[in-house]
Amino acid sequence: MAPATERPLPLPDPLSQPFWDAARAHRLCVQACLQCNHLAYPPEAACRKCGGSDLHFRDVSGRATLHSWTVLHDPPSPGFQDRLPVILAVVELEEQKGLLLSTNLIDAALETLRINLPLEAWFEDVGNDCALIQFRVREA
Repeated sequence: MAPATERPLPLPDPLSQPFWDAARAHRLCVQACLQCNHLAYPPEAACRKCGGSDLHFRDVSGRATLHSWTVLHDPPSPGFQDRLPVILAVVELEEQKGLLLSTNLIDAALETLRINLPLEAWFEDVGNDCALIQFRVREA
């Protein structure tokens, strides 16, 4: 019997490690500038708004709206074969206009997708050391 094919997992670097540590604890965190309070994702070495370097991670609500999406009907790698179709999405987190995060949608009917669809973060534990952040339709 052949082993199950796994999906690719994130490879955190020193800049993104706090993001993935929070995800493992089922928390969504983004980087925040202590000088101007601008939020950023993905994390960067300096604030893209004011140039400040005093950055930390802070929890956000996990509430978002659908900004854009595309649907994959062919698996991007063998580990997605049993998850088709895959909905790749860009979501806008409610904490800041323009705070975008690339993700995928789960448990969403294709015919219900629309710009500004309310979403919420959902965490999928994959092994002991990783949780993937995905989004699903937020109940009213």
